[in-house]
Amino acid sequence: MSGIELSYSFKAIPLLLDGLGTTLLISTISFFIAILIGTLLALFTHFKVKILRTFTKVYISFFRGTPLMVQIFLFYFGLPKIIPIMKTCSPYTALITCLGLNSAAYICEIIRGAINSIDKGQYDACKAFGLTKFQSMTRIILPQALIPAIPPIASSLVDIIKGSSLGLTIGVLDIMGIAQVEAASNFKYFEVYIAAISIYWILSIFLNMIQNKLEVRANKFY
Repeated sequence: MSGIELSYSFKAIPLLLDGLGTTLLISTISFFIAILIGTLLALFTHFKVKILRTFTKVYISFFRGTPLMVQIFLFYFGLPKIIPIMKTCSPYTALITCLGLNSAAYICEIIRGAINSIDKGQYDACKAFGLTKFQSMTRIILPQALIPAIPPIASSLVDIIKGSSLGLTIGVLDIMGIAQVEAASNFKYFEVYIAAISIYWILSIFLNMIQNKLEVRANKFY
């Protein structure tokens, strides 16, 4: 423990909490983007629209098959070389976009699996009551599919929060971005990173508690 001052970890926590709001804002926006795009992609696959289904397969293969950091670098450093207007893109916009698009590929598979888990008799019942495919999906199928989808979707939010830490590579001053600056300026790498990882850990535990409560409520409701 020579040379390590654990007391500095406690001093660093208030500094890192200045980036908590940025982390949560980036993660929340990215999460809603992922939910929207992921749901649309899942519906493209479910309704077997040929062109859109092919697009979905390619989309999922790309974003699940390549590292998130490389996607961020390609979007922020690479694309502006061929799309000049993207030179005005801020690091925060780039990070939110990449996190949202990346997570959408995973959420698509989650929602698709949840939809497929619904008994086929539900579709027959909807048809018997004269509901359109859109009405059946939005009023009956998706609400029921929500229950098994809650745990993995909540895990996706935690993954987004953890993934947001990669923003430090392009200059985003979130928890990890501030930690990097603080550690480099004081050479207290161990102490500062211990403080940073503790914040992420506590945040993850808090989100897991919310997830458990949502599961209980959803099961009672349905």
